[in-house]
Amino acid sequence: MERRIFDPRAGLWLLVAANIIAFRPHTLWLELALVGLLLLLMAAHGKYSMAVKWAVGYCALLLFQQYILPASPKIIATSFTIFATYARRMFPCLMTGSLMLKCTPLRYLIVGLRQLHIPQKLIVAISVTLRYFPAIREEMGYIRDAMKLRDVRGLARLEGTVIPLMVSATETAEELSAAAVTRGIEDPAPKTSAVFLRLSPVDLAGMAAGLVLLALSFVVQ
Repeated sequence: MERRIFDPRAGLWLLVAANIIAFRPHTLWLELALVGLLLLLMAAHGKYSMAVKWAVGYCALLLFQQYILPASPKIIATSFTIFATYARRMFPCLMTGSLMLKCTPLRYLIVGLRQLHIPQKLIVAISVTLRYFPAIREEMGYIRDAMKLRDVRGLARLEGTVIPLMVSATETAEELSAAAVTRGIEDPAPKTSAVFLRLSPVDLAGMAAGLVLLALSFVVQ
């Protein structure tokens, strides 16, 4: 099955729109519409299980804020209201970021950033950073497997995880930086790419819907 690519230009636009809406006064129905839009985009790109998980998480957070907190003792309600409110506001931003990570390969993201005329130094930093965390996650898996084979437990397991991870993190950063420089990523000459970006009808519809919701956030409060 062909992988469906989420155009990074559409993703960045929706991410900006979601952040603006999140920090503006808005009604609940507008937030629900934005979450629904992102769920539809996840489904359109074939990420059905991810859409279900995000939908369940948002519904649980909404029920917690609307029904459980009002019925809780005052000290608990006061302690968790701010957390629940800001977590719910940031939910669409996290959904957009998750969709981009799952459906936008790094090479497509770099091409999209170049087409948006993002400074090359920032593109270099983003590309190295996005390659760094998967490498560290893979290394953590190796360390975890080694701890299981040696049956290391307790504080020794913590020490045996943290110290190799710190050493590996430094080495991984140096290797990724060297690999990026070797590939000529710092070369100021115009770059070519083997991939071609084209906004699909789904991406265009998502961008248009995001624009409408952003405009409504300034009109309806």
